[in-house]
Amino acid sequence: MRLLHENIRLGNTLTTFGQLFVIMLLVANGLTGCSTTPEAEEVNRPAEQLYAEGVDALHQKKYKMATDRFQELDRKHPFSPLAIRAQVNLIYAHFKKEEFIDAISMAERFTRLHPKHPYVSYAYYMRGLSFYKQISSATQDQGNTREAMNAFQELISRFPKSDYAWEATQMVVLCKDRMAEQEMVVARYYLDQEEYIAASNRFGHVVSSPVYSATPYVEEALFSLVLTSKRLGLLEEARNHAAVLGHNFPEGSFYRYALTLLETDQAPSRSELAALRQGIAQRSVLERLFQGTSPGLAPTQQKDM
Repeated sequence: MRLLHENIRLGNTLTTFGQLFVIMLLVANGLTGCSTTPEAEEVNRPAEQLYAEGVDALHQKKYKMATDRFQELDRKHPFSPLAIRAQVNLIYAHFKKEEFIDAISMAERFTRLHPKHPYVSYAYYMRGLSFYKQISSATQDQGNTREAMNAFQELISRFPKSDYAWEATQMVVLCKDRMAEQEMVVARYYLDQEEYIAASNRFGHVVSSPVYSATPYVEEALFSLVLTSKRLGLLEEARNHAAVLGHNFPEGSFYRYALTLLETDQAPSRSELAALRQGIAQRSVLERLFQGTSPGLAPTQQKDM
């Protein structure tokens, strides 16, 4: 009998534990259901609403909010007709937030997913512009400048009749200008150190390279070749460089100094040379337009707003 009572008491205890366990499960499920309600509502937000909110955020320059809305649309409604527009707007929103790496990533994704889409030339342009906005000063490495130039040249090659081909052509000029400036910084350093062979090689590269030969720095490079050749005792080469300088820049100040250098062996002073270089910098397209690039959305996107 004692064993029977103990079994009955144990059974009652187990029943109580079982009831408690069931109650705990019900409470947990209720809490879980409450926590998922907002997510369920978020999942059900229509693509049209997300797109409208994203566009409105762009107008108000709330680029973080715009990015969130377009990313949500792209993630949750990938087959919506608005998803492609959201992807284009994401490129722009990242660019305006100065998140250039993200803008490049989105542009590359768009060109990979939609190589024949009407907006694809815009994606190529924004990719190049995002590299361009990361360009360092002329005293530093110009890797981003080369990437930007290659991106713009690819746009011109693939879409020569697009709305952005002309702009890309101008941007290529700016990239070449900055790269030439960086080459001149190095060449000037060698010249100041009286390392004339190294300086001559750098100046000669600016003159002969198809990348640099149309930039404003060619005039100074030709004069510097006259100077380095004269210092190295290469008089015939100095005369030849002066002749090329006079043919291309007959009214330039550098040519007058080159003639004086050939006749009297008198080179311009450091202050005079600095003034001449300042004149070149003022004529540089890069100096005048570097901050002047302000892209908008693709033309077809603007109509949707």
